[in-house]
Amino acid sequence: GVAAGAAAGTASAVRGAAAKLGASFSGLTKSRPRPAPRSGAPRPQQNGGPQRQRPPGARPAGARPAGQRPAAAIPGGQAGRKAQLGLARIEPISVLKFSFLLSLAAWIILFVGVAIMYFMLAKLGVFGKIEHTVHLVTSGKGSSGSNAADWFSASRVLGYTMLVGTINVFLITALSTVGAVLYNLIASLTGGIEVTLKETD
Repeated sequence: GVAAGAAAGTASAVRGAAAKLGASFSGLTKSRPRPAPRSGAPRPQQNGGPQRQRPPGARPAGARPAGQRPAAAIPGGQAGRKAQLGLARIEPISVLKFSFLLSLAAWIILFVGVAIMYFMLAKLGVFGKIEHTVHLVTSGKGSSGSNAADWFSASRVLGYTMLVGTINVFLITALSTVGAVLYNLIASLTGGIEVTLKETD
C-alpha cells in the first residue's frame, strides 16, 4: 500500500511539472497584440509603405474638376477639341490679289480648253459640215448663200475667247474686292460669320 501511494504521488508530480512546462512554451509562442497608433501619426498602407498626405483642397490624381465634362473621344485615342471663332474682317488687298490670280488661272484654263476643242473639231471635219449645211440652207435662185467659213475661223474663235476671258478677269477681281469691303462694313455691325473648328487626328 505504501509503494502504490508513493508511485501515485510521483506520477501526479510529473504531470504537474509537464503542465507547467507546456504553459511556459505556449506563452512564448503566442503572438502579442500590436500597440494602437498614436494620434497624428500616418497609418501604414497595406503594402507596407507610408501614406502620403495631400494638402487641403487638393484633388487626387486623375480627378476631374466639378462641373467639367469629359472631352469627346475620337478614334485615334486622343480628345477632339472644338473652338468657335468669328470672322471679323477680310483684308480687301489680299482678296484683290487672290481673286486676280484665281481668275487669271481660270482664263488660261478656258483658253487652252477652247483651243484644244476647236482643233479637235476641225480635225474631225465638223466645221466643214456645218459650213456646207449653212450654204445649202441660205442659197437660192438669186443668191449664192452665206459663207460660214468666217464664222468658225481659228482667229475669230480664239480672239473671242481671249476677249471674254479678259473681261471675266476684271469682273471677278472687282466684284470680289467690293464684296470684301461690304463684308467688313456688315461685320462691324453684326459681328461677322461664326465658324466652329475641330481638332483632327
